[in-house]
Amino acid sequence: MIAYLIGLSAGLVPALSTGPVFLTLVQHAIDHGFRKAVYFIAGVALTDTSIILLTWLGLSQISGGSEPPAQLSIGGGILLILFGLIFIFKKESEQQPVETSSTHLQKFGLFTQAIMLNAINPIIWGFWAAISNYAIAEFNDTTSELLFFAGVLNMVWITDVLKAYYAQNLNKYLNERFKKYLRIGIGLVLAVLGAKLLVEYYLM
Repeated sequence: MIAYLIGLSAGLVPALSTGPVFLTLVQHAIDHGFRKAVYFIAGVALTDTSIILLTWLGLSQISGGSEPPAQLSIGGGILLILFGLIFIFKKESEQQPVETSSTHLQKFGLFTQAIMLNAINPIIWGFWAAISNYAIAEFNDTTSELLFFAGVLNMVWITDVLKAYYAQNLNKYLNERFKKYLRIGIGLVLAVLGAKLLVEYYLM
């Protein structure tokens, strides 16, 4: 149980970060509402869990220990720029009151976008590799390590749900003009972060 509580504390680090996933989650919650944003959260959760399993099972060399591979920097940079441009040039669409095949595709799109955005982010790989290495070094048994991971992931999931919920509630106080500029601002931030990854790679 102590390992679980330590995991909850460690989970505050990614939970309180304001990286690309956080910005994209907030924007989707404002644009599409809480229920659809949950599909984005599910994609993030699946990716986080998968990366932890890979690093924990001795595959931390995928992320090169503390240094992510160059392929992740290139792919992550390009992907962030693309998502940023989508936000910048996206046009506001009317919300549909009924469930249609297009809304199901939209939910699937949010889910897969989260997987892509999270899985190709070298910072995410580096963080979870460090978390896995800490768990292996700190705890002497598999049960404690799993409890630690559960604590970290639970903290991340709970705070992601809260972020989406409060972002959705914020929506009713925002006019369309403000939401447009907010979307453009978030798109610019994502594009700049992507460009930063590419520049850092070429300067290595």
